[in-house]
Amino acid sequence: MGRRKNRQTSNVTAHAPMSTMEPVQNVDGNDNTVSSVELISENIEEHNWFDSLPDLSDLLATPLPETPLKPLSKKTKREHMESNDSSAEILEAICELSGKYDKMFQKISAIDATIGSTAKQIETLSSTVAQLVTEVASHKESLRVVAMEIQVLQKVNKTLKEEVDECKRYTWRWTLKLHGVREKDGEDVRKAAIEVLSNIVPGISDNLEDAVDIAHRLGQRRKDGSHRSIIILFALRRFRDLVWQAARGCKFLLENKLRLTEALSPEDRAAREKLWPLVKKARDEGKKASFRGSFALIDRKRFNYSDVK
Repeated sequence: MGRRKNRQTSNVTAHAPMSTMEPVQNVDGNDNTVSSVELISENIEEHNWFDSLPDLSDLLATPLPETPLKPLSKKTKREHMESNDSSAEILEAICELSGKYDKMFQKISAIDATIGSTAKQIETLSSTVAQLVTEVASHKESLRVVAMEIQVLQKVNKTLKEEVDECKRYTWRWTLKLHGVREKDGEDVRKAAIEVLSNIVPGISDNLEDAVDIAHRLGQRRKDGSHRSIIILFALRRFRDLVWQAARGCKFLLENKLRLTEALSPEDRAAREKLWPLVKKARDEGKKASFRGSFALIDRKRFNYSDVK
């Protein structure tokens, strides 16, 4: 701590004016005259005592010096090292935060760029979607028209298919199949067929040369030695019907183990194969069942192959 220095104020001696002193009467009643020298000395001492007091106004006007703080103690080497370590850690943390902020700023910039690109793509997609919606509506209308046309074409196709099948069926009505005739090398199939037909319907034997147009065996020669069927195409439909009617219950066919059947189109054959279990069941039950083209008649009720599951 510093010492406070007091400033001494010079004493100014005031000399009172000298005056003639009155004689002072003592208590004992004696009149003693006090000398002027003694009074002056007393006055001087009194003035000197008052003048020796400090002047407070000057003292208060003078600013006091600042009190110095306690000097900082010197840091030890360990404290200095700890201070450096903490400063290094703080600097490292600041650098790490700065790097993180830089990376975050880069990511934010990349996100902003991505958002801008995405916004443009969304705008493009929106316009594309709007265009697609318009095109879909147009295509939907076109599909509706096409669907109607398809329905019409399906009906036409069904009608045409039925007509074609009927034409095939009608063509096959000029034919009959003959089963059980022995095969011979170099045989005349047409001649053999006419001989069998003459025995079935003797009354038209003279006309069969003109009535029978073509006769040939079906398929390739069989390895098992069985005889192939003969298909006969008649030139006149009425002769074919006469032969077909006469073949039912014919003794000649039964005695020679021959058999005459209708020649069917592939479509009718498939339909009859599908309907055959139903017809057989009806016959076993004693019902009247037969085929008419591609359908079956059971007790005069018609059954198509589409009715069979």
